[in-house]
Amino acid sequence: SSAFYLLGFSVEIGALIAGVSLSLTPFAFEIGARLKPLRDFFIVLFFVLLGSQMVFDNVSILIVPAIILSLFVLIGNPVIVVVLMNLLGYKRRTGFMAGLTVAQISEFSLILAALGFSVGHLSKEILSLVTLVGLVTIVGSTYFILYAEKIYPYVENILKFLELKKKSKETGANAEKYEIVLFGYDRVGVDFVNAFRKLEKPFLVVDFNPSSIKLLQEKNIPNRFGDAEDLEFLEELGLEQVKLAVSTIPDFKTNIILTRKIKKEKRDAIVIAISQNVVEALELYKEGATYVIMPHYLGARYASNMITRIGLDVSAFKEERDKHLEYLEKRSVIRY
Repeated sequence: SSAFYLLGFSVEIGALIAGVSLSLTPFAFEIGARLKPLRDFFIVLFFVLLGSQMVFDNVSILIVPAIILSLFVLIGNPVIVVVLMNLLGYKRRTGFMAGLTVAQISEFSLILAALGFSVGHLSKEILSLVTLVGLVTIVGSTYFILYAEKIYPYVENILKFLELKKKSKETGANAEKYEIVLFGYDRVGVDFVNAFRKLEKPFLVVDFNPSSIKLLQEKNIPNRFGDAEDLEFLEELGLEQVKLAVSTIPDFKTNIILTRKIKKEKRDAIVIAISQNVVEALELYKEGATYVIMPHYLGARYASNMITRIGLDVSAFKEERDKHLEYLEKRSVIRY
């Protein structure tokens, strides 16, 4: 900061460059954690300062511009993100959820406005306008994020008009004829695909990661791009023909939605899901899941059985280790 000040720049710009430099060091997280109480304290003072500099004499003049700018930020920013996410290959729901996180002006905008006022480039009225827009957009975006799931159904039809890049509904000649469906390929999907091939039954892999879809297409694996939480997409899948559904998605809410939907379409379908804790696993069973995979439980049980079987035989453990390393190396080659 001192060096930049001597070069004719402001102390604030020097502090920003210093922070960027520190972010490149291995100690960035530790420094950030230690400075957090100090940062929070000065943020409070900064907002108090901004509030004290607001001009209320002509507040009626600022209301209309503040509303227009706030609406532009609250609506315009998410719209831009939705369009960009669509061009990158993501579904409109994913783009909408991501867009809501940027529906406000940042603290840095307020800092720049305060800096402009301090050097005389901005008037008090403009500073008050920026501060007012900041308050409205920060509060508004907070509620948007909290109630995003409830808001989405109301704007879903509007978002369809923002889809500049239309996605194909199927890949492959027989994409709609399958008895097995796998939701999520990125984690342990390779093992399930190998198992499906051994069954010699038609199957489909669903994923909403464009890179995973590209990999599936390269391997000529039947696939569909889609969000497992999107009920409209699930309707298009034709789940009434599914005999086995496997979800490797770790999100509890998504698995609940899938389990309910599949069981509603076909009561005797086998549904396998993944859970990270006992409470969620019991809830999935309650909703009708046939089997819930708990990685920690299965891993611990396998390791304990291995100890019981091998005992204290070092050479046998080394053999298991070599097998595991060989498996991991094969997985890394298959995945990447």
